[in-house]
Amino acid sequence: MLAPSINYATPNQSVTENFTNTTNVSEIVENNTNSSTIQNTTTTVVNDTDTNQQENQTAETYNNTENSSSEDSNETETIQNDTAAASDGYQNVHALWISADEASSVNLTELLNAGITDVFVKTNRFSSPNYDTVLTAILSTLNGTGIRVHAWVSCFIDEDGNWVDPLGEVTTTTVKVPYTKTVKVATKNWYKSWYKSWYKVWYKSWYKSWYKSRGVWKYYWKSYWKSYWKYSWKYTWKYYYTYSYKTSTYYTTTTVTSTDTSFNDALVKYIAKLATDYDIDGIHLDYVRYPGTAYLHSGGTDAITNFVKTVDETLYSISPKIALSAALMPECSVNGYYYGQDYAALSEYLDFLVPMVYKGNYNKDTSWIGTTTQWIVAHSTKPVVVGLQVYESDSNVEELSASELVGDIQSAMSNGASGYALFRYGLVDKAFFNQVINTTTTTNTSTSTTDTTTTTTTTSSTKYTLADIIDAAGRVKTYVETYHTLPNYVLMGSVKVTMPQFLKLLVTGTLQLKNGVTTSIALGNPTVATNPYESMTSGNLDKAGYLDLASRIKSFMDSNGVAPNYGSTTLGKIRYESLIYLYSRVMAFYGNNSYLPSYAVMKPWTTVISSSSSSSSSSSSSTSTIPSSLQVYLQTTDNCQVTNAAIVALANKLTSGATSTYAKAQSIFNWVRDNLEYSYYYNTQKGAVKTLSSKSGNCCDHSHLLVALCRAAGLPTRYVHGYCYFTTSKAWYGHVWAEIYVDGKWYTADATSYRNSLGTVKNWDTSSWTLKGRYAELPF
Repeated sequence: MLAPSINYATPNQSVTENFTNTTNVSEIVENNTNSSTIQNTTTTVVNDTDTNQQENQTAETYNNTENSSSEDSNETETIQNDTAAASDGYQNVHALWISADEASSVNLTELLNAGITDVFVKTNRFSSPNYDTVLTAILSTLNGTGIRVHAWVSCFIDEDGNWVDPLGEVTTTTVKVPYTKTVKVATKNWYKSWYKSWYKVWYKSWYKSWYKSRGVWKYYWKSYWKSYWKYSWKYTWKYYYTYSYKTSTYYTTTTVTSTDTSFNDALVKYIAKLATDYDIDGIHLDYVRYPGTAYLHSGGTDAITNFVKTVDETLYSISPKIALSAALMPECSVNGYYYGQDYAALSEYLDFLVPMVYKGNYNKDTSWIGTTTQWIVAHSTKPVVVGLQVYESDSNVEELSASELVGDIQSAMSNGASGYALFRYGLVDKAFFNQVINTTTTTNTSTSTTDTTTTTTTTSSTKYTLADIIDAAGRVKTYVETYHTLPNYVLMGSVKVTMPQFLKLLVTGTLQLKNGVTTSIALGNPTVATNPYESMTSGNLDKAGYLDLASRIKSFMDSNGVAPNYGSTTLGKIRYESLIYLYSRVMAFYGNNSYLPSYAVMKPWTTVISSSSSSSSSSSSSTSTIPSSLQVYLQTTDNCQVTNAAIVALANKLTSGATSTYAKAQSIFNWVRDNLEYSYYYNTQKGAVKTLSSKSGNCCDHSHLLVALCRAAGLPTRYVHGYCYFTTSKAWYGHVWAEIYVDGKWYTADATSYRNSLGTVKNWDTSSWTLKGRYAELPF
């Protein structure tokens, strides 16, 4: 149920991680480079459009494994199992939200005709019909159909429709609080003391007083009083003090603030009960957010993430097979600020994300669905199933036509979505259930404007043998390695086969070689990927990995009639062009050796195409070979997220027009210097991704972003820590900056001041400073 007076995005399709928009170029390690017949006629370069990604607050990192040459490596499986429960199963999702009132009247035929794979069923915690009635009915209806059932749980809304703060309810109470105090206590000790009591004794002292009388001396007696001291013994009581220490308890009144999280605790127990008592496939969290006020709550975003983490851990303890998803707001870069939903942070615990991209509620059109999907996919590490509104808006519940709804689905899918979810079942145009499957395929067959070469029209009757595909693969491989770009087509017989068509032939052929199948393969008519994207690290993709990827690519193209923007692997997201290059080399390798290679070495597509400048020019400004000793300065670390989608996208954008390594370094340096503000605090607080999102940081975080962007562009970069005298403040401070390796030389790069440039520092005295250390990873 919706809380009153609040605008909502309705549940929408979530995008899968497998095919969206990042790819890696691979090279077969075992492969003997065979140059077959030189690639035919076309020299037109397929356009490599970089998507303009907005900066994200995510701290997304990829598992970074460099070399697994063993054919039996379990690396892919391990990495997938370390994350959420079931992400790999959510790559081509066709889902519906079903309200509690609709659960008992679901038309199973409609769902099966429409190819529905998943349903989110509202499980009322407080109101009727309650969860027991609803889940019992839907599980009975869908039993044996293969349609997965997810319990749809409203989180931070209470039974009266009021919002509940995920941080908990804060209460303030005045209470008596005991405290102890130790004091010094004096004790009088009495005793008897004898003493002499002195007194004076007076007496008369006589003397003669002489005088002369008529010449004769005479005298008379006189006296005066004299005294002397005498004493007697007396006694009195005296005392002295002894001291001791005594601890006593006292009481005072104070104000106590406490946080009551009983609502959260009860909610987690309720979710655990659903997972334990019912044979469901997943839990779908709704209202797991703030109502647009997250920025008013310190720690609000972390509270949302930690709640989802707790649910994930709880479900995993019950059954790792239970998937966890969440309905998220679609507001991209500000989503965390307003709603507390950080896509990247939540990706760590969700198996797939379901952003509610409801165009009607936002007064947007179908193209907005595509751009929003693309942004969220780029900032998520898990599949994104996009939620779509099936009616005009919350203020106008008139149904969208089936054709318009299909167009919305296509917009999401062609921009990297792993599927869609429709809100909601009871409001869907019934015509959709009869035509959605066919329409989804046919609407994707339009010709891409990227390829300017005229292609030969083909039909499904055109077929090729494995030998034909292997021959063409060798020519495409040679063309890429010679011209550092993909051809627009490859001539197979008399037909100009486009690159999307050829990718479908390649992955199908690779899977047939694996299974020992030799039948000819029909030529389909898929369209080109609309927004190729990559976010990967160089490394090895083992045989199990590229075979699994081939299977997912084939399934995606069969379902959507379009080439994927990328394919997800343990190395990250491999770009559309790289997929074609990868499987061309796999097939060419098989043609030379009669067996599939055990692994493939992967490099970013940008690395493959950038090698053209170095091969065509001997200038010292071209990209130089990086010594093995400097590879450590290209790696990702906790605060230097080299493979993060936003970091990679920005690095590609900043270096796209650079003609030399120095130009790349200078472009990145200038951008960081000119777009970040300086904030004063100690040590690392944000790391590269959050610094990019906030556009501010201290010297450590400035350096994290600069180092991450340079490394993402293939430039070895390290941290420098020193004690420097700053010319403006005329004071000494600890300071951190970067050094970038360009054409055999390290360039100082301090982007914290507008006065600095690459290789030049003016804000502190470079003639007198103390080196504290140089690092591949900043230790503080």
